[in-house]
Amino acid sequence: MTSSHLQSHPDRSGINIGRVAGDACGSGSSWAVEGEVRWFAVRTLPFSEMRAIGNLERQGYRIFCPRTYKSIHHARKVSKVMRPIFPNYLFVELDVERDQWRRINSTRGVASLIMYGDRPQAVQRGIIEALLQHMRSDGTLDLADSFKNGQTVRIESGPLADLFGKFERCEPDGRIRILVDLLGRVISVVLNKEALITAA
Repeated sequence: MTSSHLQSHPDRSGINIGRVAGDACGSGSSWAVEGEVRWFAVRTLPFSEMRAIGNLERQGYRIFCPRTYKSIHHARKVSKVMRPIFPNYLFVELDVERDQWRRINSTRGVASLIMYGDRPQAVQRGIIEALLQHMRSDGTLDLADSFKNGQTVRIESGPLADLFGKFERCEPDGRIRILVDLLGRVISVVLNKEALITAA
C-alpha cells in the first residue's frame, strides 16, 4: 500500500500518530526520510513511564513525556501528584536511519515502539513541537495556555468536579474564570488551572 492511501488513524489509546494522506514527505507525513529527526511514540509497560524514561535517557535518547498535576482524594485529604497526560506512552526523538532504534524495544519499562510495518511510525509533524511550547520548568504542561475563549472545559476536582463550563479568561493571579450552568443559572467561577481539562 502506498502512502497516498494512508489515512489518519488513532492508536487504541486515542493518540493520533499521524498516519496521514498525501505525499510521503509532505508536511504532515508519518514517514521519516534519511537524515531527518522526528518524534516517535513509545508504548510503555503499565505504570512504567518513569522507569522507561530513565533507561532510555541513559542510552542517550531524547525523551518527552508530558505530565500534569492531578488531585488525589484519600481519607478526606487532597494531594496533588504528577501524572502523564498520555498514560503508558512517551515520545522519543530519532533519526531512524542513524539511530539504533531497535534496542528501544528491549529497554526495561518499554513495551514497544509504535510501528507501521517494519518501521517506526512517526508522530505527525507539529504535534509534539506544539506541546513543548507549553512546558513549565518542572516538566508539566501549562494547559491553560491551550484554552481558547468559549472553549468547553471540564472541572476535574473540587466541589464542582465533573461539571462542564466555558472558558472565559485567565485572571492576573494565574487562575481561570469559567462560566458554569448550575441548576439553570449561569454563574462565573474562578478555579486553579490544574482543576480544569479540555472537554473531548
